[in-house]
Amino acid sequence: MRLFYKIIFLYLFVFFVAGIETATAQQTSQYTQYIFNYFGINPAAGGSTKCLQIKTGYRKQWWGFESAPVEQFFSVNGALKNKKPYTKSKNVIGFYQEQDKTGGLGPTARNAFSLNYSYHVPLSSNFYASAGLFAGIIQYNFIRDNVKLTVADDNAVGASRRVILYPDINPGVMIYNPLFFIGYSMKYAIQKKLDAIYGFGSSLHRTHYITTGASIPGRRKEYSFLPSINVKLASGGAPVGLDVGFLIDFKDVFRWGVVYRKTDAACAIVQFKVKKFTFGYSFDYVTSKVRFGAANSHELMIGYRFCKNGGDGLEEKERCYAYD
Repeated sequence: MRLFYKIIFLYLFVFFVAGIETATAQQTSQYTQYIFNYFGINPAAGGSTKCLQIKTGYRKQWWGFESAPVEQFFSVNGALKNKKPYTKSKNVIGFYQEQDKTGGLGPTARNAFSLNYSYHVPLSSNFYASAGLFAGIIQYNFIRDNVKLTVADDNAVGASRRVILYPDINPGVMIYNPLFFIGYSMKYAIQKKLDAIYGFGSSLHRTHYITTGASIPGRRKEYSFLPSINVKLASGGAPVGLDVGFLIDFKDVFRWGVVYRKTDAACAIVQFKVKKFTFGYSFDYVTSKVRFGAANSHELMIGYRFCKNGGDGLEEKERCYAYD
């Protein structure tokens, strides 16, 4: 029961923070299955199981809206073998790639490539703390030929093609055990101006994430309940982003549930496991004014877990459901 009360307290705190209204365009990728792809949000999440994890995902946002965002990612991470078998701390390395573009033939695209390192240390018999870092580059592309102009020679649109590279660093920390996790991470720690791509006054803004979740056993041991909250706070006057999720797990094989995204969408999620593979699909019903010009969003994710023991027999005290 103590764990339950701690979870309630943390959720109330996060709701209080999310209720603070602070307004810019979306600069970071948006995923409904943010728990499934938590490594993409927080570099400290990699290695929270003993297995090598490979994941990929594709998201078509605002289906039917011309030049609507299309997002995809690929990630891999795993813990290095300890030279001292009795050492419980873990060194983890990984890689994360992500692309975000305006439609199939849209004029702008963002490609991010990052290497990852994180360190996990036990706090008690079943609690771990981890700190991680993404370090890499972001490539921004602008293709003038894909811009539809009302005036053929619009001086506001310059060169036919621009490619700009920026360094990128994203830190994160997390505390977790098999039934609970809470993490903080930051995107775009190095702020850069994007005038050459998006026009005068455009720039990257640091974005802060606070994410927490729990696994609550049901009365019947086959079921468990997985509530979660993801808060996004961006500098530069952007409104606070809030995702609230609730999934039901059946025998660690099948999950279904919902996510509510503040002022934007109500979403449904279905996930299931087949041996070493995990498949996830989500459908977003858009509730914002965008729905008058577009249909809804679809998202597909696939994960593969490679373990020496075939994926069974993981020590429960070293598992975190946030990245299972």
